[in-house]
Amino acid sequence: MRKKVSVHSLLKLIGNDFLTSLALETGTNYKSKKLQGEVVFKLLLMSLLDDKKISLRLMEKTFSNNLFKLYSGIEKGQTIRHSSLSERISVINSAYFERIHAHVYELSEQYFDTEQEPYNIRQFDSTSLSLSAKLLKKGMVNGLKNKKGEHGKKQIKFTVGLTNNLPSNIRFYNEQKHLAEDLTLREAILNANIKGTEVVVFDRGLKKRTTFQEFNQLDIFFVTRINPTKSIKVIEQNRLGNSIETDTLNIFSDERVYLYHQNKSLLKKPFRLIRSHSKQTREELLFLTNIEDLNADDVTEIYKRRWDIEVFFKFIKQHLHFKHLVNQSENGIKVMMYMTMIVGILLLLYKKLNNVKSYKIAKYEFTEELNMEIIREIVVICEGDPRKSDIFDTS
Repeated sequence: MRKKVSVHSLLKLIGNDFLTSLALETGTNYKSKKLQGEVVFKLLLMSLLDDKKISLRLMEKTFSNNLFKLYSGIEKGQTIRHSSLSERISVINSAYFERIHAHVYELSEQYFDTEQEPYNIRQFDSTSLSLSAKLLKKGMVNGLKNKKGEHGKKQIKFTVGLTNNLPSNIRFYNEQKHLAEDLTLREAILNANIKGTEVVVFDRGLKKRTTFQEFNQLDIFFVTRINPTKSIKVIEQNRLGNSIETDTLNIFSDERVYLYHQNKSLLKKPFRLIRSHSKQTREELLFLTNIEDLNADDVTEIYKRRWDIEVFFKFIKQHLHFKHLVNQSENGIKVMMYMTMIVGILLLLYKKLNNVKSYKIAKYEFTEELNMEIIREIVVICEGDPRKSDIFDTS
């Protein structure tokens, strides 16, 4: 069955001319003959699509594959050692991959139409990876020490913003001060160019009242949860009518409130606080927002969409092996971060637009089509015409 969007068309988002010109612009290929930017990009792309856990030895094997040689344009017989791959990933310009990610995301917007919705939801959250302190020179520690009084593990953090469920904003942190979400989530949101009709959704990790005030002053709409607290002053009850019931919540109050910070009123403009009970646990759940023109249940449904970013983190860790880093240098981590997000965008577009049910099947079908795309190039090189066979999709 012909796909609505083929791998062939998605790969046009990252054409060879773009990769070559960008490598020249960023100086990525300076003093590198064998592992130029275009080759490293394609090597990481094919390695991340492999079902096996990505490793330097897998990349070494992929480099020797004849299909990869044709795809990347390297000469037959060329080989590379895994140690050389590690060294190259440590020093190759990570800005090259950052620019590719921005380019791919920008072009992906053509596949989405959000004009029918009053607000476009953008989810923000962080995920952390723990590595041996012996392998990671710079990272965050959480205070736990081993029997020798040493920190056996260090953490690095990735803060991601989704737009249309695609990773549009990515930031990497490895300094101790960035352990708290109040700093990293705030920074990520303020640097994400939030537009007037967009709603930022984040969890309770960002809890500083001064940040909520800042979002108000910058006209950034947001929805979050806060812990039950007495540090609020109720101004008035918004009309709720009878208790509102959703699939998971019983909403019993919609209030306009002042928030307090260090026993002082935070700002003159009030926020909106929606109180509810979880049907499953009977726990009281409080939702805070600065949106005035939506029903209370619509606000809670917006927060429910925050779960999409948890699904995204599970996807990149389970299917793109994001929790396994092939290089522990700061530059190498950034390279793998951007490459994972690029491949993630391609697979998520492929899955969504072709109505593929599972991530595993989407990855399998994408990889098969990529291999057929390479074989199509072989046919062309041999002066054949791939249009004569319907097994090649040239759309």
